[in-house]
Amino acid sequence: MDKEDVDSICSFCSRLKRGRIYATARTHGFNVIALGQHLDDLAESFLMSTFHNGRLRTMKAAYVNRQRDLKVIRPFVYVRERELRQFALDVNLPVIPESCPACFEAPKERHRIKQLLAQQELLYPRVYLNLKTALLPLMSVSEPGVERQLYGKQNYVSKPKQNRL
Repeated sequence: MDKEDVDSICSFCSRLKRGRIYATARTHGFNVIALGQHLDDLAESFLMSTFHNGRLRTMKAAYVNRQRDLKVIRPFVYVRERELRQFALDVNLPVIPESCPACFEAPKERHRIKQLLAQQELLYPRVYLNLKTALLPLMSVSEPGVERQLYGKQNYVSKPKQNRL
């Protein structure tokens, strides 16, 4: 993992988890990995990328990894979190709360974005449907590294420098 590929602790943790999942799949001879992200996750990721990096991007619905030996799918990208939670409760599946080890103190950015979207949904009940429509072209990019080829790693919004005493 290159240092320039990691923007935040969330990005770092995500890459570590993905690496372990990939390794486990290879060890057991699997070539498809299904992840459980849902529409709410994609919308939150899209807004965080837009607000913090000036990039229109989100998680992909399906892609093949860089080594081209694993296909990753996200079958729930069109399903709302609350619908998945209700289904799990209805059929007695466990609902695992968010367990980010870096977020134990105060709510972090993803939580703040989740609250922002909840507020907007009160005003605009179709906000998730509209975000899904807007995200479809971004989710359909299935080749690894396409965004880096198009845009490079740099941010298009200059971040203010922090004063250090």
